[in-house]
Amino acid sequence: MTQWREASAAAGFIAPETLVNTGNMVAGFAGTGIEAEQAMVPVLRGFGLGENVIPIGRSPARLQGLLAANPVAEAAATRPAETAIYFFAARQPDFTWLAAYDGPERVHVVDDHLVIDFHQPVAKSGRLIRLIDKHCGSSTARNWNSMRRLTERAVAREGAC
Repeated sequence: MTQWREASAAAGFIAPETLVNTGNMVAGFAGTGIEAEQAMVPVLRGFGLGENVIPIGRSPARLQGLLAANPVAEAAATRPAETAIYFFAARQPDFTWLAAYDGPERVHVVDDHLVIDFHQPVAKSGRLIRLIDKHCGSSTARNWNSMRRLTERAVAREGAC
């Protein structure tokens, strides 16, 4: 994580911080969100990470909006490890397949993201995860606790600037 922070700072990211030790970073950047994602690509490739590892960024305000929407409030409060928010590289992922999805998980679309109450350990939802990968493209997911911590840190940092 130290090397990633250092390489990110050298690429123009402002005071990069890594959080939750799973590829999460909170950092400032002088350009747009798209420019930040583009600037992060060579940093990731510099560590030998393949084309399938791509940066997916969100602003503090967007993270706050996702948390506030919270369509899985009861699950997020009582079973946060069995909830997830999926972030997609595509600006408008294809969610049309959800109309035919009949799985046990509760899936909600919020601002071009999927918020899921798995109702069980996530590992038991392989079918849904494969469908998300197939139809929506490159993504990353965070459970509710990780999402809350990332959002809190991003908002606090933004307020301090």
